[in-house]
Amino acid sequence: LSSGFVAGCAAATANNPFDVVKTRMQVGAASGVSSHAVAKEFSSSQRSTVGWMAHLVRTEGASALYKGYVAKVARLGPGSAIIFCMYEQIMRLF
Repeated sequence: LSSGFVAGCAAATANNPFDVVKTRMQVGAASGVSSHAVAKEFSSSQRSTVGWMAHLVRTEGASALYKGYVAKVARLGPGSAIIFCMYEQIMRLF
């Protein structure tokens, strides 16, 4: 159970910066539909994922890459623990 929880937390920690950039890029792609200020900022230039990460760190600080982290860990930690536990129980049946 604890192994699954730790694995879920590690996955959230490694993946969260990419998730934040992906979400910002999706908002930027929607800028043609709405006049949202963040959408305009993210649609103004074409950057790579690493370029957007650097831009976020410069403009908002390193903590910007971990926005939504607590919610993600609250979901992935217990979720992974349950999955690992269920997998072990099912494997005992076969």
